[in-house]
Amino acid sequence: MTGWRGRLIGSLAVVLAAGFVALSAVGGWLYWTRVQLDGEEQARAELPTLASEQIPRVFGFDYQTVERNFAEVYPMLTPEYRQEFEDRVTNEIIPQARDRQLISQAHTVGTGVLDAQRTSASVMVYMNRTVTDKSKESVYDGSRLRVDYKKVDGKWLIAYITPI
Repeated sequence: MTGWRGRLIGSLAVVLAAGFVALSAVGGWLYWTRVQLDGEEQARAELPTLASEQIPRVFGFDYQTVERNFAEVYPMLTPEYRQEFEDRVTNEIIPQARDRQLISQAHTVGTGVLDAQRTSASVMVYMNRTVTDKSKESVYDGSRLRVDYKKVDGKWLIAYITPI
C-alpha cells in the first residue's frame, strides 16, 4: 500500500503544481491585458488634447523669432524624428522664412485618435494655417495630418507627422 499511496501523492503533487502554473499563467495574461487596455485608454484620453496644443506650435512661426519657435518644439519630438525635423528646419524652413519674411499661424480645428496602444498611438489632426509673406498677402491652407506618438520615459513625444 505504501507504493500506491506514494504514487497517488506524487501524482496529486504534479497535478497541483501544473494547476498552479496554469493559474499563474492565466493571472499573468489577465494582468498584462489589463495593463495594455489601461495604456490604450490613457492614450485615447490624453493625445487628442496634447496634439491639439502641440501641432499649432510645430507649424506656427514668425520669421523674426523662427529659431526660438522651433527650439521650443524640439523637446516635443522623439530623438529619431527630432534629427530629421531639425535638419529640415535648418536647411529649408528657416532660410525661406527669413528670405520671404514668413509668418505662419496654425490652429487645430479637430482631432481624433486613429490607433492607440500602450506606448504608441496615431492621431488625426485637422489644422488650418495662414501664411503671410513680406508682400502681406495671406495664403490660407487646410490640412489633415497623421501625428504618430511614442511614449518615451513616461512622456508622449511626436514620432512622425504625415500630411494626408
